[in-house]
Parts: sequence; C-alpha cells; structure tokens
Amino acid sequence: MYKFRNGKRMSLSSNTIFKDISQAELFQKIHDICATVDGVATEKELFTVSLEKIIALFGAGRGSIFTLKEESQGLVMASTVGMPLDDRQEIIKRLGEGIVGKVAQEKRPIIVEDIGKDKRFSHFKARKGYKTSSFICAPLMLKDKLVGVINITDKHSGVHFSADELQLLDFLASQIALNYRRIQLYQKFKKVLKETRSLKDKLGQSDQETRHLKKQMHIQERLATLGKLAGGIAHEFNNPLDGVMRYTNLSLEHVHDDVVRGYLLEVKHGLNRMANIVKNLLACTRDQSLVTRRADFNAALTYALGSLKTEIAHKNITLEKHVQDGFPAVMDFGVEGILSNLLRNAADAIDENGKITVNAGYTDREITIVVGDTGRGIPQEDIEQIFEPFFTTKDIDKGCGLGLTIVAEIVKSYDGKIQVESKPGQGTQFTINIPIK
Repeated sequence: MYKFRNGKRMSLSSNTIFKDISQAELFQKIHDICATVDGVATEKELFTVSLEKIIALFGAGRGSIFTLKEESQGLVMASTVGMPLDDRQEIIKRLGEGIVGKVAQEKRPIIVEDIGKDKRFSHFKARKGYKTSSFICAPLMLKDKLVGVINITDKHSGVHFSADELQLLDFLASQIALNYRRIQLYQKFKKVLKETRSLKDKLGQSDQETRHLKKQMHIQERLATLGKLAGGIAHEFNNPLDGVMRYTNLSLEHVHDDVVRGYLLEVKHGLNRMANIVKNLLACTRDQSLVTRRADFNAALTYALGSLKTEIAHKNITLEKHVQDGFPAVMDFGVEGILSNLLRNAADAIDENGKITVNAGYTDREITIVVGDTGRGIPQEDIEQIFEPFFTTKDIDKGCGLGLTIVAEIVKSYDGKIQVESKPGQGTQFTINIPIK
C-alpha cells in the first residue's frame, strides 16, 4: 500500500493499467523514474525527462508540464510531448482556465473521464489533435506552494484514466516538485559560489568552507526527502501498531503466569517505544512539538542493552557501564534511540573478545554520555560522512546507514553536540553533551 499527498491509499497491484506486469516490476519502474529525475541538473532536463518517462509509464501519447509565473499568476508551458509542432508556441494559462488552470487554482489533482460530459469544463475548448477525452492532471507542490502542473492524456488503450492512476501521478508530481526545488537551490548555490570566488581574496573564503556549504545543502535535501518518507511510513505503521498494543493489553488482563506476563510486559515496552517513535515522526513531518514527558536514563540504558544481550554473549564482549548517582531525567526526545543505535554500532564493530564501555555523568549545566568500543574503528576519511543519511560501511543485511543520522537528529533536538574519535584497529568513542534545561 502507498499513501499519497491527499491521504488516500492505493494498492498498485490492483491498478488495471499495469495488469500485464508484476507489482515488483511496477515498483522498479517507479523507482527508475524517481532515480532518473533525482540526477538531472537543469529545469529543462527535469521537465523533459520526467514527462517522457511518466507518459511511457501510463501508456499515454500526450502530456505537458506548466510552471507558475508568479509575477502574472499565470502558467506557462515548460515541456510537452505529443503536441503538433505548429501548436508548440508559448502557451499561457490563467488560473481557473481549463483543466490545467483549475488544478492550479484548487491545488489538488483532477481526473476527467470524459471532457465532453464533465460539467466542470462545459466551456472548455480542447486544442486539436486529442485522440481521447480522458485526462489526469496533478499540481506540482512544495508544501502548500504551487510551482506547476502536469497534465496527461491520450492513453493508447483508449480507456479512461482511473483514480489509482491519478494518485500515482500525484505521487510522481511531488517528486518532480522536490527536484525542481533542488535544482533551484543548486543554481542559487552556483551563483553564490561565483560571487564568492570574485570576493575570495577580500573575504578569505576557503575552498573547505565552500565544500562544507555544498555538503550541508546536499545533506538537508536528503533529510527533507527522508522526512517525507518517514511521515508516510509513520502513517502506515500507526494502525497495525494500535491493534497489536490493544491485544497485548487484553492478554495482560487474562494471563496469570508470571513468566508469560513478564514476556508480555517486555513486548508492551517495545510497543510503547515504537509508538513514541511514530508520534515523533508525525510531529516532525507536521512541524508540531515533540513529546514533553521525561525519560529515566538508567531505564533507557537497560532496555537498550536488553536487545544486545545475545550478541554480546555470543561474541564474548565485556560490558562496562558507569552512571553517576542521581542522574537527572531528560526530555524524552529519543534518548533510548541514541543509546540503542550507538550500542548496536559498537557491537557490530567488534568481531570477538572486545569491550564496550558506557559512561554517563552530569554537571549543573549539562549531561555527558560517552559510548566506546574496542572494535575495528573508522577510517579518517569516513568520519566526516558517518552522520549522512544512507552512508554505511556495513553489509546490506547489517544496516542501511540511518542509525547515526537518527542519533545526530535526536541530539540536535536536545540542542546538544556529538563528537567522535576513532582509529582503525583501536576502536571508536562517541561523546554526547546535552544541556540541562
């Protein structure tokens, strides 16, 4: 199941236009489109390539992309496929004019099964050359801001477009919009870079600072995409999680065996943690405040270590932990997530007969958490990249490169700092400082 911008769900396997290919093949085609548009460097290339691939995916013969001209509140054609050469002069649509104008005005996707019978467009005069009377049209949106519209028609099969196809177009339109913003940022960056080079001697701008700016822009783009994906996953995750939580509570009411009850309480703790993660993901994607309850550090450490007991014993890893007495409770922005990810990385870095240390202390101003290991260490050239999304040196079955990204984002939510020291063959140490507020 996929969830789209309008909140509706669609099972792609039931989409009749794709009945001749498997769901895996369809997902691969959608992935290929997203990967392709993610690699283009200019607005013209983005609109041309994305439109051609989307038309091919839907088995259509005609389509167009319009972009918003903010100064005139009109829409100008940016790219077209299947339109006769003599019709390709600059076309401008007013908001509310025709299908494209109506989608731009309402900022929501529209499906037209038969333009001749649709009362919304009784005064619409179609341009010559249309082979079918069915259209799907979706806005290109950045949050609540309109940047353009994509319109698809002339399906080769001659049948009307379906609601599922409209939702899929709406999803692809959002990917075009995100990459449109990426290209705008990159063009702005190049302009700034050009101006910076001319002032380099006066301002003392170094190449290292320039690379850092470019890298930070790239990381923020990836985190924005990750946030969009996280919101969709959180929505899909919430309903089944509520069901499992409900039946776990019912089981606790009817179970009197202490051993089974202990197992169920562990399950409930894990479910509560998962629910907290989902709430934080949704809060982030909706720009709402995160949870305001406090977390007990010792309890968080105990549960974080609980999931690693088997691996620690199997690898003969020694565990040392020192937590200062009276350790203060902290806001529950995800301290257990910090510990879980750092301890998991430490265990993965040790092949056998190593040691993991956890030290936690505090002053009047801040708390300090230090997690170290005697594992294989991190090469110096990789240290600057370990917090980037999807960067990993592990095998595909060990991780996807999001653990330290999550740690860094949680630390950021605390207004804290994280430092890493590592030498290949000698181990790694992460130090986290969180101000007490």
